Amino acid sequence: MKWIAGVSVVAAVVFALATITIPAQTIVPDQAVLKLFPAETQGVAFVDLAGLRNSPLGVEVMAQGAPWVPQVPKLQDFVAATGFNFREDVDRVTVGRLDARRAMFVIQGRYDKFKVERYLADHVTRLDTYMGRSIYEDRDIDFGVTFIDDLVIAGYTDAVKKAVEQASLPASSIALRSDLLGVIRTFEAGSQVWAAGEFHFDELPVAQLPPQAAGAGPILGILRTLEGGTYQMRVDTNIHAKATANFTSLENAKTLADLSRGMIALVKTQVATQNPDLLHALDGLQVSNSGTQMVVNIDEPGDLVKKLRELRQSRGLRRSRG
Repeated sequence: MKWIAGVSVVAAVVFALATITIPAQTIVPDQAVLKLFPAETQGVAFVDLAGLRNSPLGVEVMAQGAPWVPQVPKLQDFVAATGFNFREDVDRVTVGRLDARRAMFVIQGRYDKFKVERYLADHVTRLDTYMGRSIYEDRDIDFGVTFIDDLVIAGYTDAVKKAVEQASLPASSIALRSDLLGVIRTFEAGSQVWAAGEFHFDELPVAQLPPQAAGAGPILGILRTLEGGTYQMRVDTNIHAKATANFTSLENAKTLADLSRGMIALVKTQVATQNPDLLHALDGLQVSNSGTQMVVNIDEPGDLVKKLRELRQSRGLRRSRG
């Protein structure tokens, strides 16, 4: 009978181990990139374009000729002069938000540095040297570009100079606020897109809505108490995303979550029979609230995403012909 007791103990241990919640793996941010952003950075966003391109869903979307670069004359001139292909040559972009109007970009990719520098030298208003590095400045818009190792640093000129200063410090010398860096380190491993930081109502496009916009009054009032949030997205064969919004009070977070759930339910009843694909897409949206935070989880099957995209493209084509 002793063997029964032994087996029971082993079974109990195996069961206990099997039911332990394993914490989700989180991203390991690139410290060499994050250290370039100045201490006054209010938010950071990251896009792993190479990861998106190489994901199963990304490969299929790219094969359909997804638009990547707007038809802006200056960009087209840059491409013609340097041979740079935005769609294929940009691997990763990290953006630091310094305030409502100023930002800094760190771009990782493959490019012909000689051709890019020659183009910049011909099109900027000033070529400056700062701490041994060339900074190409467009003083008309207070924009600068420099190169640090294989990185392109671009944006608000003073921020670009601070990046040069930061580059001379040890790798662990990250100037970002500890709370912002802490949030970044919570994002799920494999997320090709993520963002975190402070932003306020007046900086959002919705702030431009007229006060008399139908039904917008209560929602706009809640949005005025927005303090920031996060976004993360992972693309494989499907799309998995999560967005959070931080408010000044528990009541505002709960009210907006309730309104959002009600709006989703209302739209579902209206499209239930007319547009089953849209109904399926709405099923992938889950809204909840926790304390002063509203959370939106998004899980959409890749086949549905491709179908909706093709439908939108066909409608756009019909409108352009009409």
